[in-house]
Amino acid sequence: MSESLDMSTASMISNSSQSQTSDSSDSSSPPSLPKSIIDSPPLTRKEPIEVKKTPAILKPLPIVDNTTDKAPPTWAFIVGHARYFAKTSLRFIFKDNNLPLLINVVYHLIAARSLILKPSKTVVRYVFIPPTLSTSSSPLRYQIEQTTAIATDSFRSLGVLHLALGVASALALKDRRQSTERSALLVLTLSAIGQTWAHFDAYWKHTGSQYTYKALKEVGSSNIFITLISLVALSKTVKRTGKLI
Repeated sequence: MSESLDMSTASMISNSSQSQTSDSSDSSSPPSLPKSIIDSPPLTRKEPIEVKKTPAILKPLPIVDNTTDKAPPTWAFIVGHARYFAKTSLRFIFKDNNLPLLINVVYHLIAARSLILKPSKTVVRYVFIPPTLSTSSSPLRYQIEQTTAIATDSFRSLGVLHLALGVASALALKDRRQSTERSALLVLTLSAIGQTWAHFDAYWKHTGSQYTYKALKEVGSSNIFITLISLVALSKTVKRTGKLI
């Protein structure tokens, strides 16, 4: 009886030890992978794509010759400003009616200067006065002197008129309103036509009695030129605005 108990006890101990060893072996072994992962084919690693880079073509830098003489900065500054001033002046002169107005300003101011400051020279140059002889009578000499004085005063008054016309041209050139420009061109055109008509009447009806040939060439030709310039400018302005006054 005691022997059978000992044998059963020994068998139980051995079974428990075997189960403990099997558990320890199971716990120590790594877990197994799922079957789906094991059966899947191995992943192939893609090789990197090589990008061929074309080498950039480098242009050689220009060779600067330091031995050449360079313009000084001051001279370059003056030349640049002079060129800019010339371009701006030409653009302003040939815009709209700036050129005819500028020509009228220059012409009338020059005429006013010569007629106001030096009227006696204008009388000698342009008016036909017979020379006085020593044997002439005193009444004739007095009449010629009075005629010269009247002609001098007349030229001086004409110079004041030229000065006023020059100022009117300058004001029209400054004020860019069409009404002011149209009125100024109308006055300038009428004055130029009147002076041209007076000279033609004196030249061809009384040739040699009032004016000399120098006046015919200088004053007459300049009056004709100013008349044509003013007429063209006035016609352009009237056509653009549709008004005369």
